[in-house]
Formats: sequence, C-alpha cells, structure tokens
Amino acid sequence: MKIKSNKLFWLLGLMLVFSCETTELDLLVDPNVPSPDALDADMNLNYIQFQFAEFFEDATESGAEAVRLEYQFDTYAVNFNNTNASNSGMWTTAYANILNEIELLIPVATNSSSFRHIGVSRIIKAYTMMTLVDYFGDVPYTEALQGNSGIVFPAVDAGADVYAAALAELDQALVDFASIDGNTPSFNDLYYSEGNSNTMTNWSRFANSLKLKYHLNRRLIDPTGATAGINALLTAGNIITASSEDFKWTSGTSINPQSRHPYYVEEYSAANPGEYIPNYLMWALAEEKGAEDPRLRYYTYRQVSSFPTDEATLDNEISCWNDPRPGTYAAIDATQPVPLPFCSLFGRGDGYWGRDHANAEGIPPDGAKRTTFGVYPVGGRFDDNDADGIDDNDGLQGAGIWPIMMDSFVYFMRAEAALFLGTADSDVAMLEQGIRSSMATVTSFLPNPGSFTNVATAADIDTYVNGVMASYAAATSDTERMNIIGKEYWLAMYGNGVEGYNLYRRTGAPGNLQPTLLGTGTFPRSFLYPNVTVDRNINISQKPGLAVQVFWDNNPAGFIQ
Repeated sequence: MKIKSNKLFWLLGLMLVFSCETTELDLLVDPNVPSPDALDADMNLNYIQFQFAEFFEDATESGAEAVRLEYQFDTYAVNFNNTNASNSGMWTTAYANILNEIELLIPVATNSSSFRHIGVSRIIKAYTMMTLVDYFGDVPYTEALQGNSGIVFPAVDAGADVYAAALAELDQALVDFASIDGNTPSFNDLYYSEGNSNTMTNWSRFANSLKLKYHLNRRLIDPTGATAGINALLTAGNIITASSEDFKWTSGTSINPQSRHPYYVEEYSAANPGEYIPNYLMWALAEEKGAEDPRLRYYTYRQVSSFPTDEATLDNEISCWNDPRPGTYAAIDATQPVPLPFCSLFGRGDGYWGRDHANAEGIPPDGAKRTTFGVYPVGGRFDDNDADGIDDNDGLQGAGIWPIMMDSFVYFMRAEAALFLGTADSDVAMLEQGIRSSMATVTSFLPNPGSFTNVATAADIDTYVNGVMASYAAATSDTERMNIIGKEYWLAMYGNGVEGYNLYRRTGAPGNLQPTLLGTGTFPRSFLYPNVTVDRNINISQKPGLAVQVFWDNNPAGFIQ
C-alpha cells in the first residue's frame, strides 16, 4: 500500500488566509462544529476540491491494482478484503469530507447566490456518488448526510438510484451555471481556474463528459437509453474534446509545505523506491506490438540498464527466475505473437525491472534497481538511458497530475459507444483520435525535450498509430475490435485506475491481462464494504464476497480474471 504524503498544508493555508477576514467567534460556539452561518463558502469549497483529489487518489490505487496498472502484492481475497486501508480512506473521505461538506455548503452558497460554488460542488458530488457505486454497489444516500435528522445508521440505496441521483446533480449543476450573472461571487478554482468565469465552460464540459460516462456504464442494461443519451450529448457538443479541457489535479514542487505528487514523494524522496511497475504494463509498452510505445520512457524510469547474470544475485533479487512458467499462462500465451511476461522482462535484457501481478513473495533488496514512475503523470524523471539512481531533485520534482478525465478518455469512450451502440461517431476515427490525444498529452509533459536524446518524434507516433489502425482494420469481430480499443484506452489512462476498473468489468478489455501469479482468487466485481462502515453501521451487512456485481455489470460471472 502507498504511504500518503503530508497534505495538511492546504488546509492550514486556507485557514490562515480566511482567519484574517473573519471576526472573533463567540467563545460559546464549539470551533470544531461551527454553525452554518459561520461557514465560509470559499474556504469550504477549497477544502472540498482538495479532498476530492484525496478521494481520487485512494480510488485510483485500488482500481489500478486490480487491472494491472499498478502492482498488486497479493491475491484478490487478501488484497481487497474489508480491512483494506485505501478503501476505508476512500469511504471516509467521500462521506465525511466531500458529501457532508457539500450538504453544508449548498444552503450557505444559495443564500448568497453563489452559483459557481453550487454548480462545482454538484459536479464533484456526482462524480463521488458514481464512483462509490462503481466500487461498492449499493451505498448509503437517501438516509445519509441528513445532519440532525436522528438517523444514526443510514441504510443503503440501490446503486441504480444513486446513479440516477448523480445524473440529476449534473443536470442541476448546468442550471446553476446558467444562472451566473455579474453579481455572482467568484471562488478559488483548484482545477480549471474558472472561478470568476461567467460561462464555466470547462466545468460544463466535464459535467457533460461525466454524463457520457454515466450512459456508457449503463449500456449493458439499457442500450436504447444509453444510445439516446450519448447521441444527445454528441449533438450538443459540449463535452471534453481538447487537452486544454482536461479535468486533472495538478501537483506542485514545494517540499515544505509538501505539494508534490504523492507517488513522487514516496518513490523519489525515499532511500529506494517502494513500489514496482507491473511487468505486464512494461511488456505492453515495450514488447507486445513488436516495437516500443512512444510513451514508454515517459511513463517509466529505469535505474539500471541490465539484469544480473549470476545465479546468487538472481536467487536473492529475482527469486522466480528459474521457476517453471505457471500453467495459467499457457492458454493465453498460445494466442499471442509475443508471450505474456513471467517473472521479469529478461528477454529484453535492458533493466525493465518489475514484478508480476499478485506476486506475494518476500520483498528482496532490489529497491535501487526497480523501474519506477517516470515523468508522466507523477512529475518524475524521463528515461534517457541514464540508468542512475533517483532522488528528490530529479525530473519535474513532483510537478505531476492526477488524470481524472482527459480528452483521450472521452474519445475512447466514444469509440466504444460507436462500436456497440451505433452512435453518431465513427469508432475508427474516435480510436485514432484517442491515441493521438494521449500521445500529445504525454509527450508534451516534458518541458525541455531538446535536452534529451530518446524523446518520441512525430514519426514514432505516426508509426505506432498506423500500426494500431492497421490491426483494427484487420479485426474480424467486435470482440477483437474492443480489445484493441480497450488496450489503447488502458494504456492512455496510466495514473487513473477508476476508469480502468470500469472498462475491464464493462467490456472485458484488455482481453489478455496477465493472470494472478497462481491463477487463484476472485476478481473484485465490486469491493467489499470497508471496515469503517460495516463495523459501525448496523444497517450495512458485508457482502458475501468479491463476486457481487454492481447494477450496471450484467456480464457473466467469471468472464474476467
């Protein structure tokens, strides 16, 4: 599990700023439970925005580990049980620090006609609600967040109902934005810098892109409604279509107070990296297509340029090196021109040092040799064949992002919708645009490409895109086509486990994910409720296991691994 960096400086800073503008509180008022009329809408919204980034961090880790975008240490049954720290944090942040704070904010913001505050809060609320359903299924909503209603133990609502409520929040947010006039108060926008805009253009595009995601997730259970909803959004055109409209959290470079990307802090500031990059991810970038993906050196950084060759070192650092290949790999490998990796990428010999999915063997003394996060998206170091150890002055010094909803994501979602629903888009055009948008975002993340030798060129990108599109044209079934769309979407979403987790359950793509090391365990079709709620809420009973499917997932049991 990842160790969170210290982010309290955000809250302390906001408290210092606003304390200069507020009058002395009545000493009889508990400062830890201020009355609604003491709530400052600006400070509250900044807190909500910051907590939303925290919520995404927790959610993305669990989803990414499940779909091999991040290394998972153990089998699903062990890794995703109800004491999982990340999911407990995700749950608490969602209810206590986001949804509850929004319930307090909206009445205060309404009294001052702060339509920007209200609309942004509703969009964050909708994303949070949808993600809770995507991860846990039925969750508290109607009886939750009721303040002094007397409901101590809120019961769960059906996931479909919570989803519908989220859609209503998105619709209402757009109404709120339409109500903005010259007297509407501004706010400090930590995402788009539109806190004083009369149009809130990018926030509106993000809201509509979430509506597209809503309909796409529901396409399995309501294809007619999903088709109509997506076509209406395409006709209106007010969705994310350019990198300038990407919805992302941006980290800074400050050490004290700490503002750098949390993954950068835990890797580059530590004596040695604590995480592995999954072998499967590096294989997909470096070998699967027979040529390197142009994003490989941006996504990953190698500390060494080779693997050990003597048996003693191998036994100590890569103990699986001489193990037989698991039988669970055979059926998948037989259909692949480049075999799925097992144990390491020894065949390359150039130091892409990772671990297999769900390898729970003891951690060897290999921290100074592991491949780690690169320049994108965590603000690390670009791999220019340096093969040096890392430190906390390297690369972009942590000036990374959380890629929450990128323009490439929207294009890939549109490709899937066109393929399966026959929407107004071309699946071919959307696939190509998704790849090109991802490439442009990733390669432009390096501010000084002229200082490096191995940066991706326009010709490199064209060669890659042309190869993918040729494979797509040669595909003979929608399953094959979706596997291509899904693999490219999966590669583009590096840094976002939320969309990867949804994509895999919705489509089964990418279809050749590396199995768990021993081929055991049940893939989490939803996560168990965290212990922070089942241990304290008598109206929430733990699910029987990880095989329970969320309402929009009607795919067969066991169709993904």
